[in-house]
Amino acid sequence: MRFFPIISINMKVFVILLVCLFLISCSQQGTQQLPESEVIAEVGDEIVTADLLNAYMHVNGIVNADAEMVNSALNKLIEEVAMANVAAKKKLPMTKEQLNNIKYLQLRALASNAKVNYLAENLVTESEIQSEYTKVNETSQGQQYHVHHLLYTDEIEAISVLDTIKSVDDFKVKEIEYMLKNQDKRNIGDLGWVTLLQLPKSFVDVLPNMDNNSVFDKVIASQFGAHIVYLEAQRDMPIPPFEEVKKGIENTLKAKKISKFTQLAKAKAHVKIKN
Repeated sequence: MRFFPIISINMKVFVILLVCLFLISCSQQGTQQLPESEVIAEVGDEIVTADLLNAYMHVNGIVNADAEMVNSALNKLIEEVAMANVAAKKKLPMTKEQLNNIKYLQLRALASNAKVNYLAENLVTESEIQSEYTKVNETSQGQQYHVHHLLYTDEIEAISVLDTIKSVDDFKVKEIEYMLKNQDKRNIGDLGWVTLLQLPKSFVDVLPNMDNNSVFDKVIASQFGAHIVYLEAQRDMPIPPFEEVKKGIENTLKAKKISKFTQLAKAKAHVKIKN
């Protein structure tokens, strides 16, 4: 028995609803068959395809299946198709929630298709990848920085705290106190080794001019708030070969294109949110 590959989907519930939608639509509209999908069973007037069985196995976490597991899965799927036939014959209505779930799934599938189509019409070129590779290397300046920072929403508070820090030792004491008070926050305190590309824009002009093991003497403002910055150390970072990072850069550029497309689609839709 052959099985066709299926697309991996993050949300298990999403796949479950797709299978349910297939069963319901088959029962209501008659036999449906994708030309590329092998028919492996008939349940009354309905058919079960290899694609549908693959989806059923994926939903139920069945991987590396042997013949016995495949047969068991097929039997369970046949049972569901048979019960769907009964529901269709009795004309059991779907609930409002089920209908809205189906509508959302259709919208989500169409949105996914639109993204794929946009990327097909706006391919990431070799030139774009090479340009981004050059830009990344120029911006990172071949350096990594071991950075600590304390982040405040109130710049006045940050300035007041900085006034109490007279040495690196003072910063380390303040950092311990700060982390204890802000255990629910992320990306604060010790950031480890990072590049300038991973930091707010306002850090770019500051860090390269700082000495190792020093606290910057001014509060640094960013879109996130006000930062007190301690540079523990810096080191040279070898530039990775183009081919080694090409795929990652391509994926990043695709994500940027999709983000742009999403914003354009939303703008063209003339969204009106009603109170």
